[in-house]
Amino acid sequence: MRYVDWLQGFIGSETEVTVSGDVIIGTLTEVGEGTISLKIPPIIYGPPTDTAIIPLRAIEFVRIVSS
Repeated sequence: MRYVDWLQGFIGSETEVTVSGDVIIGTLTEVGEGTISLKIPPIIYGPPTDTAIIPLRAIEFVRIVSS
């Protein structure tokens, strides 16, 4: 089983993703061949969107909090 296939089984789950110097917490909404998308709470003074798109190459660790 590939990593992407494993992650697709957790779409809709609360997820913590660690990238270099940051932890992003949100609901896993999409898994592509090169990226994952999380629905995140709005960020004060941040971009006006509630979606974080993270390249798979940047991910250091993924923790599924609830499924």
